[in-house]
Amino acid sequence: MVCLIAIMMTPAFAFISSRDDASGVHADLKANGLLITELKPMPYGDKIAFPVRKGDLELNFESVENENPHSKLSQLLDDPPLKWEILGDVVVFPEDSKLGDGNLASVAEALGCTRVAIQAEIDSGIMRKSNLELIHGDNGWVVHKENFVDYEFDITKVMFSSGNVTERRRMGEFDMSGETIVDAYCGIGYYTIPMLARSNAAHVHACEINPDSITALQKGLARNGVSHRCTIYHGDNRDTFQNLWGIADRVILGLIPSSQATWASAIKCLKPAGGIIHVHMNVEENEIEEWIEKTLEWFSTVSGKDATASHFEKVKWYCPHIRHVVLDIEIS
Repeated sequence: MVCLIAIMMTPAFAFISSRDDASGVHADLKANGLLITELKPMPYGDKIAFPVRKGDLELNFESVENENPHSKLSQLLDDPPLKWEILGDVVVFPEDSKLGDGNLASVAEALGCTRVAIQAEIDSGIMRKSNLELIHGDNGWVVHKENFVDYEFDITKVMFSSGNVTERRRMGEFDMSGETIVDAYCGIGYYTIPMLARSNAAHVHACEINPDSITALQKGLARNGVSHRCTIYHGDNRDTFQNLWGIADRVILGLIPSSQATWASAIKCLKPAGGIIHVHMNVEENEIEEWIEKTLEWFSTVSGKDATASHFEKVKWYCPHIRHVVLDIEIS
């Protein structure tokens, strides 16, 4: 007697990847919220098809048989958190999460991790130190894969904003071949590493005041094989910038709520012919157009050159009515 089992198939958009790149593509799609985790990737000729939320090609995918992670947590905790963040192999729950006396090893395993942490508000000081608490695991060091690069850092000492993933990806999609870059607030290498590893920047001069971030940056550069194309400047960039006058094709001002304290220094870092400055800022939603106009006017006046907007990016909501934005300014 032959027993036939019907397999339920669901139509979805497909992203096609080579088998060699499949692991990195899977991590990238998941990090960007594009992967449909309820459906199984499948062979597509000699390639792999991933189910995604938008695209041009549509295929039928088999449903994942694994239990929903929310259901798994419900079996372990009386009042399970509804959301969480995964950094490397650490699951990070919101600050007000009630994990009780649950088996934290099982909680981590239910979400494909080995360690558990509780988020806390970032220190407001100039170092932007992390106050996150690791409640299950030996140490806070993680290797976090995103957008085809690896970041290495201690989550208990330095911050990592998952909400900036689109901007980190964008910085890795430019063609920066032959360019010299100044990254004014490099942190653990949020933009420095993708610019070197993916955008092919010739050299990045990375400025950072937090020694824990610099240790993480050094590890990340080495892990991605790009240490030889990065020079690190430890200290307040209002001082270290003086070593960088007139050398840059591009300057990254990746500080919020405001990078305005270093706008004039950023202009001085550009080569005499000019270049591009990426200005990060927190701006009221209803004041964005006015802010763009006034910012371009300021850069034009101070530089004595034409300042035009080559791109404007809304990165994320910082809080109600206020957006983290990036204005790409071309000075020529």
